[in-house]
This record gives sequence, structure tokens and C-alpha cells, in this order.
Amino acid sequence: MENYAFLIEKLQELGLTKREAEVYLAILVRNGATVKDLLESLDIHQPQLYNIIQSLIRKGFIRASAGRPRIYTASDISALIDIQKMKFDLLKTTLQEELTKIKSRSEEEGPYISMVRSLEGVLASIIEIVNSAEVEIRAELPSPIFKELKHYLLGAAQRGVNLYLLVYPGTGGFEEFERFKDQVKIKTSELGNFLLVIADLSSAVYAKRRFFSVHKLPVSNTEIYGYVIQEKDLLLRLLNIHNNLWIKAKEALCWVSRPELYPKTFIEFSMALNELETLLKLGYTPIVTVEGRDIKSSYPIKTKGRVRSVNRFGIVSNFVLESEEGTLTIGGFDAEVEDIEAQRIIIEKIER
Repeated sequence: MENYAFLIEKLQELGLTKREAEVYLAILVRNGATVKDLLESLDIHQPQLYNIIQSLIRKGFIRASAGRPRIYTASDISALIDIQKMKFDLLKTTLQEELTKIKSRSEEEGPYISMVRSLEGVLASIIEIVNSAEVEIRAELPSPIFKELKHYLLGAAQRGVNLYLLVYPGTGGFEEFERFKDQVKIKTSELGNFLLVIADLSSAVYAKRRFFSVHKLPVSNTEIYGYVIQEKDLLLRLLNIHNNLWIKAKEALCWVSRPELYPKTFIEFSMALNELETLLKLGYTPIVTVEGRDIKSSYPIKTKGRVRSVNRFGIVSNFVLESEEGTLTIGGFDAEVEDIEAQRIIIEKIER
């Protein structure tokens, strides 16, 4: 049978043993089989075959006729997968509820950096982070990983999350994001730095580029590993590397800045700064609300005003805000020379 080994492997992923998968396929290709048929076509002992048949019946993969001799027929695989999906959806809901209760009772803080093993572990961690995003997602993704995550990224966009995605090498497949073009920016590059997904500047998944390179021999899924990071300073250092590539990358999808696009919220400062700089160059005056921390007193602060200029010199980047409190300079995380360290920036509207 063509692709026999592949089919056996995939059936094992559905929860069958190798022997169960072999019996299921033998029944499927015959469009029904008796024990005698199976004993003649498979290298298997009769007692073992009976055990396997009973297991397949319990799992719903085959059915038995009422007459003698019994004829066993294979259940439709798509229906079986749907049933498995229903089970996992129910399990997901139940576990989320119970685990949330446990977490709410725990006062211990989790680790800032933890390791995840295997491709499945890395993908699961990314999906968890993507699903947790409320405002924005920054990501640098190898094309194969982008394809795996597309469904979840589209789901985030559906929730109103802004997406800033750099995909390498850029191979297309962005058409489904067109309907969210007012909240999605996608750029492409021939080569990336790493795999990096950050949600709301609070948590991220990082993995080495080598694991996903199309230019080198592939790495087995079990050799792949990554890190879940919740240390903001480290996230910003990784973002600095990412931003250098983002500036040079080729634009594939981007919103058009115009009055009806706003209000728009930003948590990550560099992306807000890019947006403000673009608006100023187009002749607009952005009206923004800044939530953050007073640099000198460390007290929380919230202010609103008109952006007058964007400044970039050396490693310092900020913008000048004309507010009721006076003229203020606004910086990003760990700002020192500005008046305010911004933690959230909302471009409320723009004026000519």
C-alpha cells in the first residue's frame, strides 16, 4: 500500500498502537473483513488479533456485524478525528477552569525563564502566548512555523489584537490577513535572527534559527528546544535585535495611516514611535494618551497631549508631548533621560 508507513505513523498519533493501526488499515482496504481474512493477510496470532479487535471496537475505530462470521468494518476517519477534537475541546475547557482555580490560590511567582523541549512543546508554548495576547503581538517567524501558527494568529486578529509579523524567508500566504489589514503589519526577509513571539511585552517564546533553517540539514522534532521568557529587560534586548531587521525588511502587508484608523493602542514603544514618526511625516498631529511612570519620582502617571516631534539619537529614542502639564519627553521601557517611561500609548486621533 502506498504511504503505508506514513499512515501507520499518523494513526498512532490518533492513539492506536502499531498493531492496531495495521489491523485497522487491513479492514479499511478490504471494506470489511472477518477474523479469517485478517489472519490470512497479517502476520499475527489469533489471540492477539482478538484483543486488538476488541480494543479497536472500544476506541470506535471499527464496528462488528451481528451475524456469524462477524464482519468488521472501519469507521470513517474524519468522524473519528471530529470526536477526538470534541473530547480535547471539552478537556481543554475543564482543565482551564480547574487550573485557573489552582493558580489563583498560588501566591508563588513563576520562573522568569523556562525551557521547553521538542517542536510540539515550542509550538504549544507559542499558541498559549498568542491566545493570551490582548493588545499586540510582535513576532519573527520562519515560514514553516508561520504556517503552523496562522490559524491562531488570525484568531488573535479576530479578537482585535494588533499583529507585527516578520516572516522569513517570505514565501507568501498572507492573503487571509487582508481582511484585518487595519491591525496587521507583515514584513519579509530572506534570513531571520531567531524564532521570537512576544505578547503584550509580558511573555515570549524564543528558539534558535538553526532549528528551522531551510539551508541546513533538518533537525529532528525531539532535538528542538526553546525558552519561555517573562523577563522584560531580556525581551527588550531581543526586540532591539529584531527591530534592526524589521526596519530593513520588505513590506508585505501594512495599514494606511488615516484619521478613521484611530484610536490605536501600543504597548511596545518602538512600534508606537514608528507610527508617530510616520504620522508626523504625513503632516498629521497625533493626539495621544500616555500611561506610565514618572522617571524622577517613580509614581504612576497618565497624561494626554499633542505629539510635536520624534527624536532618535544614539541609543536614545523618544518623542515630545505638549500636554497641560507642559512639554514632556516620553521614552520606552527603562527610560532614564526622559520625563516619563511609557508603558502604554494610545493614539486617540490625528489632526491636520
